[in-house]
Amino acid sequence: MMVKTILLHIDFLTEQIDKLDQEVENRVSDYQADIERLDSIPGIVVRTAEQILSEIGTNVAVQFPTAAHLFSWAT
Repeated sequence: MMVKTILLHIDFLTEQIDKLDQEVENRVSDYQADIERLDSIPGIVVRTAEQILSEIGTNVAVQFPTAAHLFSWAT
């Protein structure tokens, strides 16, 4: 019974992760070029690129006029 309960919980969590992945994909679909550009950086994968984009926003040039501004914000 315990194993069955645990497996059902894992299935539930997997479904929730899939739903959240789909939601993220829908929300960032307009920014694929930005995600691909970030993904081209060694060590950055698509998920990390999505997270970076969600943190710094999509209008980086206005929000952070120079690399120093972004660095200052990030540290």
